[in-house]
This record gives sequence, C-alpha cells and structure tokens, in this order.
Amino acid sequence: MIEHADDRLSFPTILEPVLSVPDGDDAALDSAINEVAGALADSGTLILDSFGRPARGATDEEAVLGLLDTYVRVLLHLGEVEEASTMGDLIDRIHAVNRRRKRRGSPV
Repeated sequence: MIEHADDRLSFPTILEPVLSVPDGDDAALDSAINEVAGALADSGTLILDSFGRPARGATDEEAVLGLLDTYVRVLLHLGEVEEASTMGDLIDRIHAVNRRRKRRGSPV
C-alpha cells in the first residue's frame, strides 16, 4: 500500500513527455516515447499481453500505446470525451510515425 499520495503515478504525469510534443516533430515524439517507457520500467509497471500474461519483448511504443489506451478508457468512463479524443489523436500519431519509420526501413 502506498503511504503518501505524492508517491502515486498519474496518467497525465507519466504521459507528460508525449502529451507535450509539438505536432510534426517525430524525433521529439520518439524521444518522449522512450522517456515514458523508461519511467514505466522504473516504476515497476508490468506490461501484459492480450491474454493477461507478462508481455515478452514489448517495444517502448507498445508500452506507451497500452498506457494511452487505458487512459482513454478511464477518461471515457469519467465522461471526458473531448480529452479522450485528444488521446486518440495521439495514439493515431504514434501509429503513423511507426508506419513511416517501417516504410523508410529504419529499425523499429
């Protein structure tokens, strides 16, 4: 059990690096994804596969996309449709960056 509320992670706090990347800056988005994935790892967050088992070899992008997806679900549950839509746009942007990287033949 966490003793202090300040020790808890919040979606906006842990996602802040990717939430603050300007549109069109793919290099900054890549860096922010790595930063968030590192923070998830440092916090001991466990990434699960679709069967609820610990995922093996999950990429940084997959970890961040999973967190964003969960955040969208929480926002929708709270009735925050506009903010959830914004997170959906960010998810689409990350997918688009990954597709462009794969077309260029860059390492994933």
